[in-house]
Amino acid sequence: MADIFISYKKEDAGRVIRLVETLRAEGFSVWWDHGIKAGSEWDRAIRSELDAARLVIAVWSNASVSAIWVKEEANFGKNRGILLPVKIDNVDPPFGFTMIQAADLVGWAGDREDPRWDFLMHAVREQLSGETPATFEAPLRQAPKAPTPPPQSSSKTAIIAIAAVLLLVLIGGAIALFTLGGNRQTAVPTPAPAPPPVVAAPTPPPQPQITENEQKLWDQAFEAKTRQGFQTYLVSYPNGAYAQRARDILLTCRSEQREGWKPGPDVANQMLRGVGDTTSGMSQPQACQKAKDDVIAMAKRLCETITTNGGYRAPKWTVGDKDCECNSPNPRVTICIADLPYSCRWEMKVSERVEICG
Repeated sequence: MADIFISYKKEDAGRVIRLVETLRAEGFSVWWDHGIKAGSEWDRAIRSELDAARLVIAVWSNASVSAIWVKEEANFGKNRGILLPVKIDNVDPPFGFTMIQAADLVGWAGDREDPRWDFLMHAVREQLSGETPATFEAPLRQAPKAPTPPPQSSSKTAIIAIAAVLLLVLIGGAIALFTLGGNRQTAVPTPAPAPPPVVAAPTPPPQPQITENEQKLWDQAFEAKTRQGFQTYLVSYPNGAYAQRARDILLTCRSEQREGWKPGPDVANQMLRGVGDTTSGMSQPQACQKAKDDVIAMAKRLCETITTNGGYRAPKWTVGDKDCECNSPNPRVTICIADLPYSCRWEMKVSERVEICG
């Protein structure tokens, strides 16, 4: 059983899966009913998961605010004091839930650095720890204290005093030379100063040898042009051949929003049921295989459906294998049922703020 129960409208599955998988990436166990057929098994699964959940997240959207099942599941969480609503569209909560503040994830693209996600995580952790959930207001930041100016140095006064003494000495020497020179008939030639010794130019330090690993790390940093890449290079090679160039490039870093694709975690342990029978002339093994083929086709269809909203691509699915349960209600018919687990994996579109350098 999972700690977090997600209540949502089927039409929002393509957006809700981003919430589900990011919660799992934060380390929480999450349950949602994607892939479970309606019926008695579905009802039992919903109720057992609701009973076991420690937190119910109701996802309010244009579609869900009028959905009876979503409101009923949300009311279950409200009555237990474990409801935490989330908005993915600009809508007002349904009647009966307007007094419970909802986390605003309108337009959220799965960025775990988004401050709105931080506030939601704070509320989730408080609820699961048994504390009173916090509101979704951004915390105030204290203004940084102005730095204390350094003490004034007395070096300037000392330099002025020394310069004054030297000036007086030079003036006195000039007067003495002028007086002596007036009493002499001939001047004694002053010998020419000896030429200064020739000092050999210092030998420049040898250039550092560039190893294959250093060159590879530099090429990676220069291609990515991120602060992290250049800092990684400098940590490994602080005196390397490209160290000064890396430091110069780091001075040009700027913040930039980038979109990309990352592998998403599996949506696993979901169950689907396939049915086959012998009424069309098939044997029992053939009826069982048909039931399994039906499950594979349904898993493929469900996994591909998620990619229609544009936030996911490259769906992959796997279906487990188990023996069929075959029963003969009469001597002429055998019905085979295959209850098989399946998993989906996609590439997930993410938006990240990175620092671009150079």
